[in-house]
Amino acid sequence: MLLFGMGQPVLAIPTLPWANQPNSRSAPHQGTNLPPQNPSGRLQEVEPPGAVQQLRQALAKHHPQLSLISPIDGSQLKGGSLNLELKIEDWPLAKDHELGLGAHVVIQIDDQAPIRVSEQNGNRLSLQLPSLSPGSHRFTAYAAYPWGEAVKTPGASLHWSLDQLRPLIGTQPKGDAPWLAVVSPAELGGESPLLIDWLVWNAPLQNLRDGDGRWRLRITVNEDSFVVDQQDALWLQGIDNRKGVNTVQMELLNGIGESLDPMFNNQLRAIPERHNPKPIWLQSSLQDGELARLLGETTPKDPIGGSEDTPSKEQDFKEEALKEKAVEKKTLDQKTVNEGEEADTDQAIEEQEKTLGEESFGGELAEPEDFKTDAARATPSPEQAMPEEAIQEKAVDTPGTFSKPAETEPPAPDKKPIVIKEPERISPTSTLGGSARELLNADGTQR
Repeated sequence: MLLFGMGQPVLAIPTLPWANQPNSRSAPHQGTNLPPQNPSGRLQEVEPPGAVQQLRQALAKHHPQLSLISPIDGSQLKGGSLNLELKIEDWPLAKDHELGLGAHVVIQIDDQAPIRVSEQNGNRLSLQLPSLSPGSHRFTAYAAYPWGEAVKTPGASLHWSLDQLRPLIGTQPKGDAPWLAVVSPAELGGESPLLIDWLVWNAPLQNLRDGDGRWRLRITVNEDSFVVDQQDALWLQGIDNRKGVNTVQMELLNGIGESLDPMFNNQLRAIPERHNPKPIWLQSSLQDGELARLLGETTPKDPIGGSEDTPSKEQDFKEEALKEKAVEKKTLDQKTVNEGEEADTDQAIEEQEKTLGEESFGGELAEPEDFKTDAARATPSPEQAMPEEAIQEKAVDTPGTFSKPAETEPPAPDKKPIVIKEPERISPTSTLGGSARELLNADGTQR
C-alpha cells in the first residue's frame, strides 16, 4: 500500500505537457494516443546512401563528448562580440578542400542558420561571434556527421541560454520545458534522398509500455504529412524538385496530437536547392583514400572494399606536380645551355673583331689558329665574309703590312696569288722657265 501510494504522483501527470488528456488521471487508461505514421503519398523512406553507411561505420568507434566552457549557461552579457569556447573530445574534426566537411561540430543560435566548426586547438573550439541582439537567446551545439546529421549518443549535444544586456521574459522556453531544434533540412542537403533530422530537448522517455505516448513530431513535406515518436533521422525520396520551393514543417505535439508551445515548437524550413556537383557522401561507395581524407587521416584505416595500395587523389596530384616540375627544370636547363652557347659564340666574334681591329691599326698579329676556341674557329670572321675585291681595296687603303686572317679551308691551288703594288710616285712638271726652273731640284723639291 505504501509503495502504491508513493507511486501515484509519478503516474498522475495531468499537469504535464506530455499528458494524453488535460483531465486524465493516468496515461495508461487512455486509448486516444496519436499513433505513429510512416511517410505516405509521394514520400518514401529509403536506406541512407552507401557512402553515408561507410562513414557512419568508420565513426562508430568514437563517442563524442561536448561541454561548454565560457560563457556559462544563464550568463548576462554586457554587449559587444561574443567569445564562445567549447570542449570536444573523441570526435575527429576534419575538412577536405575538395571533398568537403568531415566530422564537425554545429552551433545554432535560436532559429538561425547553423555554424559549422571543423578546426580545433587541442580539444578546444574557440569562436568569436557578432554581438547578439538585446534580450534572451538559446543555444544548441552538437557533434555532427559529415552529411550534417546530429550524433544522438549521450554527451554529444548540449543546450544553454544567454541574455544580452538583460533577460526578456516570454521569448524563450523555460529551462525544463520541451522544445524543438531543427537539424535538417539544411544547406548540406537539397538532394534526393533528403535527410530529415531534429533534436527534442527535455523529451521524456516514452513507449516503455503500451499506450505510454508522451510526445509526437508531425513532419510535413510540401503537402504530405506523417508522425514519428522517436529521434531517428530519416532519408526520404520522392521530393518533387520541379516545384519552385519545397518546404519541411515540424510540429512538436503531446501524446494525443496537441501542439506544445507552438511559439517555439512549430518551425518551417525551405529545402535548399540541389548541389552541383553532388556531395560525395551521396555516392554509393567511397574509395579508401576518400574515406581517409573525410576522417582526417593521412592513410586509410580498416579499408572497405578496396586495397591499401590504391593511390588517393592527393597522391596523384603530388605525382603530377613533380612531373610538371621535372619538365620545367629540363626546359630551363636546355634554355640555359642554349644561352651559354650563344654567349660563347658572341664572345668569340667579339674577340675576332677586336683582333682584326688591332691588325687594321698596326696592332699585334692575330693569334694562331691552334689557340682559337672551337666556337671561334667555326664562326667566320667579318673579313672572311667580305668579297675578294673588298679585301684588295682594304689592303690598299691600310698602311703597313696586312695580315690576312686564317681561313677555315685552304685556298684552291689554281687561284693566282694576289700581288699588291704600291703606286709610283709621280714627279712634278712645270711649264715655268727662266729663273723659276732654276729654283727647283731634280726631284721637284724647292731648293
